Amino acid sequence: MSASRQKKLRKEQASAAPQTKRPAVSEEEKAAKRLKLWSIVFYIVIGLMVVGILVAAVFNSGLPQRMLTAVTVGNHKLSVAEMNYYFLDTVNSNSYLGYMVDNNTPLDEQEYGDGQTWADYLLETAVTSARDNYAIYDEAIANGYTLTEEDQAQIDQQIQTMETYASLYGYNSVSAFLRANYGAGCNESNYRAYLEVQAIATGYNNQIVEGLTYTQEEIDAEAAENPTDYTSYDYRYYLVSTSNYYETDADEHTEEETAAAKEAAQAAAQQLLDDSQGDGEKFWEAAHALMHANDGEEATGETAPEETTGETEPAETTGETEPEETTGETQPEETGDTTEEEDTHEDTTLYENTLKSSMPSILSDWLTDSARQAGDTTVIEASNDAGYYAVMFLGSNDNTEVPTVNVRHILISTSDSVTAEDARSQIEEIQAEYEEDPTEEHFAELAETYSSDTGSNTNGGLYENVAPGQMVEEFNDWIFADNRQAGDVGIVETDYGCHLMYFVGDGEYSYRDTLVVNALMQAEYDEWYTTLTEAMTTATGLGYGLVHTGVTVAAPSSAS
Repeated sequence: MSASRQKKLRKEQASAAPQTKRPAVSEEEKAAKRLKLWSIVFYIVIGLMVVGILVAAVFNSGLPQRMLTAVTVGNHKLSVAEMNYYFLDTVNSNSYLGYMVDNNTPLDEQEYGDGQTWADYLLETAVTSARDNYAIYDEAIANGYTLTEEDQAQIDQQIQTMETYASLYGYNSVSAFLRANYGAGCNESNYRAYLEVQAIATGYNNQIVEGLTYTQEEIDAEAAENPTDYTSYDYRYYLVSTSNYYETDADEHTEEETAAAKEAAQAAAQQLLDDSQGDGEKFWEAAHALMHANDGEEATGETAPEETTGETEPAETTGETEPEETTGETQPEETGDTTEEEDTHEDTTLYENTLKSSMPSILSDWLTDSARQAGDTTVIEASNDAGYYAVMFLGSNDNTEVPTVNVRHILISTSDSVTAEDARSQIEEIQAEYEEDPTEEHFAELAETYSSDTGSNTNGGLYENVAPGQMVEEFNDWIFADNRQAGDVGIVETDYGCHLMYFVGDGEYSYRDTLVVNALMQAEYDEWYTTLTEAMTTATGLGYGLVHTGVTVAAPSSAS
């Protein structure tokens, strides 16, 4: 068969083959397919919801917060729950925080600065606190330090206090109360572990401080090397402000106007000293006259804040001490111009028994010069064109003959809810309890049970080597009263509240030696602490973002 005939035959066969078509899909089948598709979607959504519920349930159970590491400190993996404790305790320990944040907005929604929220800043602070705590804890364990019976009793007491609060606020357990206040994952077990770490670190830290002792030779050597650091000074000063000598009240002034005002302020400061003639009373009278002249513009002669420096606190700080600079001099009779209105100016020019560290730094070099004599005066320019200081040196005391005493006290603080009458009534009840066993040991036990002074209520209310002028006036007057004897007990009322006092006796050191010992202890302790804590490493973990930082801070009370 030829090729053309074969081709023709194939065409005929192809045309003769039956033609097939896809059968039409019915509406019922279409509906069934749509139902099947929506069923799949439905089950997927339900599945996701179930997973979400399970995840939420797991998180609410606190298991992830107990299992996930928020921060690694050295060899310690701190869980989210543990960092919850550190974070909230950091927040609560900042007594000024309530003044600085919006009390109605969570901390993680408030800007702190540099792209951080307040929660970010405080959490970083909490991490540093945890680092320092574990650095000391590890050192304690390495040196065989363990919890004392007293430490364990205090922890038990804290747990019992939590039980009381839990019951008071309607929670069925300590764990429920902790969870509500600190966040998911917190319970009685890990809170107790947290307290134990804190107690060991604190106890060992105190042991280190108590072990810092110095011979009299070491004390004398330090005093000889830095004599001005341990000497107290009496002086007067008054800031004659440039702002009172501008010819106009404009918000901004030219360089020429500022120069003229400064020249006038300097002349006024020098005139004040010339009028004083080296006499402290006349100094106040001249400053008093300037205050009258500048009423409405400059009410006092106090120094600009940026030029002051604070005194370094000793290892044991108190809640009772005043600043070293005191103004105990009685205001003299007015000799300047007076009006029918009562003169409200107070003598703010006098500073007595002031240490170098508490002076305005701009004045300290002149005041502590060994060549300085009583009655010396000078004019010193203040910073930032603020004006000129008129300064008079009155005298100094090396403090070698200033005695110190040891005293115990129990403080019941006054507050919005505790009146002065309430505080005294409580103190009288405590005194009656003391009289049942009138010993120093019993007094110390009562101080640790009742006193609200955090500076002494863990060591039996004891303050050692207290110098005249260190405590508030009423407290000071009682302990330094003539014929005060060891074992004397009395009640003293101050602005802090009501105190039950117990006089122990003379201090170990003079005031100078006390200052020297405190300085030596502070320097040695700081070196130990810094070396130990800065060697400890930290790193954030997966749970860092789960720390319960979305808390609000209560507004400060009117008593604060």
